[in-house]
Amino acid sequence: MVETDTNTTWVVKPDGPISDNEAVEVWESMTGDLWLITEPDYSNNGAIAFGYARLYNMPQFAEWGSINRQQLQDEPTIWPVRKSNWGNINSYEDGLLVEVSDE
Repeated sequence: MVETDTNTTWVVKPDGPISDNEAVEVWESMTGDLWLITEPDYSNNGAIAFGYARLYNMPQFAEWGSINRQQLQDEPTIWPVRKSNWGNINSYEDGLLVEVSDE
């Protein structure tokens, strides 16, 4: 398992300029689905966020859009991935989540 510094900046790379896609949360399901949140909306109790969703069985349909964080939190088979483990996300798709130097 890859352990990383929790102060590291990570970006979601599938589309768009790299500077616009800083990941702030990563969620994973027992089936391997991933939700990479780049813009949480804490003003709405954090229930809605924007990010990149990639379903394990249908990676070709991965897309940017609204993510219902409340549904992620309420589902027992989905959990937040600790930032120290984000380096392991590339086992799903090389370049999906990229570590950026803070220097």
